[in-house]
Amino acid sequence: MPPRAPKRSANTIRYRLLIRDNPVNPTDAAHCFSACQTAATPNAYVDCLAACPGFESTPGEYCSKTEVPPEAACLTVQKIPAKSEVPPGLVVLAVVGEVALVVGATSLCAASSSRCGLYNTVAPH
Repeated sequence: MPPRAPKRSANTIRYRLLIRDNPVNPTDAAHCFSACQTAATPNAYVDCLAACPGFESTPGEYCSKTEVPPEAACLTVQKIPAKSEVPPGLVVLAVVGEVALVVGATSLCAASSSRCGLYNTVAPH
């Protein structure tokens, strides 16, 4: 049976740092990922990951179930209207115009145990 094509959605963005198979430098990616674990907030954590070698942001993609440390740090970010109430279990990473970029707390837990369950913010009105 052929492998399934990855899910795609206009309302998602995959933020991913491959660690073990990093195309730029696996050792530097692993060190950078480790350094990001001390970030004080989910936003700072994502900003830190974004500065790591090989970090990628892919619109329309989802993280796979295997993209967890030590293989990868992966967050599936969803776009929701900024004026709507943020459902429980989601963390707002940013508000861009009329859109809030949110990530599931469980996704943060999978990528970083130090980020697990610490923050739940509501989009500004």
